Amino acid sequence: MHTSFEDVAGWMPEIPPSLATEKAHTGKYSIRVDAQNAYSLTYRASLGALSSGHRPRRLTLSAWVWVPSFRENAVIVAAVTNPSDPDHPIMSKYVYLNDSGPFEKWKYVSRDLDLPAEIHSTTQLVIYLWRVNAQEPVYADDLRLTELW
Repeated sequence: MHTSFEDVAGWMPEIPPSLATEKAHTGKYSIRVDAQNAYSLTYRASLGALSSGHRPRRLTLSAWVWVPSFRENAVIVAAVTNPSDPDHPIMSKYVYLNDSGPFEKWKYVSRDLDLPAEIHSTTQLVIYLWRVNAQEPVYADDLRLTELW
């Protein structure tokens, strides 16, 4: 999976507040969290739709992010959920965005994800940007999910 958020505009009746146009790594759009928007748009897909006939074991989640300073604590969340109980994830992992600089410019971040053994094709992968306690805008763009072999 790869998105630069360009394909989201036009598919929704109105542009959600977390879809930003003031900063983008590529294209015109990125996702944003800030004091008014704790969560960004959320990506949801069943693992069966992401892989062709096999259960993925490891994935890499990567993105380009723009963080104003180390004080703006925000994360990209990758969760694995059972569709019948989405409020209780089987697994949640974070890509921490303010661990190190540079700040006030785009930087590349990534994290490898080892998927739990109990997943199956209907298990959902959920990805979103969460502000944690950031008050200033934090942006993410060009999210990519890659299977590791």
